Amino acid sequence: MATNLVTMVMQVLTPDTVGRIAGALGLDRRAAQTAIGAAVPALLAELTRVAAQRGGPQKLLDAARQQTGTLNSFAKTVGTGGQSSLIEKGSQMLSVLLGDQEPMALAAAVGRYAGIGPSASGSLLAMLAPAVMATIAEQLGVRILDSSRIAGFLITQKDGIAAALPSGFRDQLGGTDLLDALGGIAGMTTPTADKNAQATARAVHSIDDAGRRAATAAASPNWVSWVVPALAIAGLLFYVFAKPH
Repeated sequence: MATNLVTMVMQVLTPDTVGRIAGALGLDRRAAQTAIGAAVPALLAELTRVAAQRGGPQKLLDAARQQTGTLNSFAKTVGTGGQSSLIEKGSQMLSVLLGDQEPMALAAAVGRYAGIGPSASGSLLAMLAPAVMATIAEQLGVRILDSSRIAGFLITQKDGIAAALPSGFRDQLGGTDLLDALGGIAGMTTPTADKNAQATARAVHSIDDAGRRAATAAASPNWVSWVVPALAIAGLLFYVFAKPH
């Protein structure tokens, strides 16, 4: 089965971890979950954009190497007083990768979507960034990380990332380059899914029709199997009784 990077990151964010994040940021748990659901694919989309930039793959490689091993302590760090250091490191990483303005625009979009303040959404993005990058490093294998491999991996995930962006969140992305980074896929996700579903339905219908035809043929008697012997018997009787004695 193909790797789905969004799913891999979300598996790290267990219900307990989400609760810790909500408590650390002073957020309602449901609001935190909503924000995380938008922030994770948004961060991955931003990293995909970086992967296509000149010098971007090397930046991603450097960031991934710095975050190796982060997943082992991420859940414990959040909510136990260590989140401040995590947020600081995440903010620095996002600044290096995305510049100063893009993280702010993204935080504003996440905040509007989840109904939380920009400060909380900015801290959330910074907190999640190390976990996202660490997941990428873990998936590729620390010992064989290189810039072209990490960039190529992210680019192959574009469809899955686009599909994971909540539809209501896309309306908040006007001040970011996320949709451009995904090549417009995010805007076409739902229609594409509908077309795939319709194609699948047609295929199932065709298979069902073929099955019914086969069943009908199997249930119907084969006229050749009884007509040929009947003709042979009739011919024999005609020969016996019509022959002059």
